[in-house]
Amino acid sequence: MHQVQDDLVLRPGLRAGWVKLGFAAVAGVIPTIEMTVYFGPGAGLVTGAVFIALVSLVAVHLYRARIILTAHEIILKGALFQRRRSRARAVWTIRATLVHSGGDPHDDLFVLDAHGGVLLRVYGANYTTEDMDRLVNALGLPCSGPEGRVTGKQLEEYRPGLVSWVEQHPFLFAAAFCVVLLLAIAVAVLIGVVVTMG
Repeated sequence: MHQVQDDLVLRPGLRAGWVKLGFAAVAGVIPTIEMTVYFGPGAGLVTGAVFIALVSLVAVHLYRARIILTAHEIILKGALFQRRRSRARAVWTIRATLVHSGGDPHDDLFVLDAHGGVLLRVYGANYTTEDMDRLVNALGLPCSGPEGRVTGKQLEEYRPGLVSWVEQHPFLFAAAFCVVLLLAIAVAVLIGVVVTMG
């Protein structure tokens, strides 16, 4: 955390982020080799390119990501986005420790407006609990939330409209993702066969 002209600036824990990114990059090598061995160089090339693109995007996000709280605005920055909201529109917050399949639980903060709509959602996956505490304290708004760890579906039951359909149904989404991935692999195999035969 850095204080700049009384603004609160929170950045992700880079060390932990880079370690996760390193593991992801190494883990991407194995499927790339397997695709090359079993389905040919075209499939391996496509798989490798996808992993490189994903790892690069996450690296840029880790470098650029930050939460900035000024006297007038709440700003979220990422690799490909920047969201700015007026602090005057924020009236309360909901904080929840979300359990995600395949990941560690983390605190997310939902900043709500006077109509109960989500003004901003702060994903806490790359931030420490202490950073989220600082943000909540600096906002100075009433804060509520469910006790203990909750799934996306449980959070939706606690307060409808906070989380997406994907977060409420992670296994259905994973199944759909696998179908799409298998189709992409099939296309990559066909490309590999055409390239090899040509």
